[in-house]
Amino acid sequence: MAYIPKTQIEAPQKYTREYVSNNGTISTWYYDRELYGKNSYKVENKYTKEFLESLKEKKKKVVNKK
Repeated sequence: MAYIPKTQIEAPQKYTREYVSNNGTISTWYYDRELYGKNSYKVENKYTKEFLESLKEKKKKVVNKK
């Protein structure tokens, strides 16, 4: 049998979540339940130096093919 407290704890109105992808990119999602319900209102992506360099290399290859 589970313990149920008499006073219910409310979920936070403002909170963030961080997701880390396989390539090291960190995405921080910002939520505000008062304004947007369950939807995020801002997402910040932080890329690793290696990931950005790989994008530059891919761009060079595409430009050179034209």
